Amino acid sequence: MDYIAKSPRLRLSVTLLFTIVIGVLSSVLAGQIMPQGILNWSLLPTVSSFWVLIFFSFVWVFIHVRFLAYDENIMRYADDVHCIALIRKAKLDGLAALIQKDPERASLVDAKTFLKNLGVK
Repeated sequence: MDYIAKSPRLRLSVTLLFTIVIGVLSSVLAGQIMPQGILNWSLLPTVSSFWVLIFFSFVWVFIHVRFLAYDENIMRYADDVHCIALIRKAKLDGLAALIQKDPERASLVDAKTFLKNLGVK
């Protein structure tokens, strides 16, 4: 799904395709629940196009929720301060894991220099 989300042309194609399919299915549904031009709502759950339309609508929503999640994930890195914080966290997590794995190596790390390199005042 990320492959499609990364490409604006593919995203447009998928969105357009599902919109057309849902539009056509909506027209078919309208024709099926209006025999002889009279609307009969009781036919709604019995016609096949209703269930196909429900399926494609759920897929359409699922796809767009995934696109939104992808966009939100990308936007997290649009802020420089947030990116620097993520890098700092990764470095600190790495150092903590190294010290926990081999506590004797902790003496090899100068904490003041390490924090200065991270830009911590």
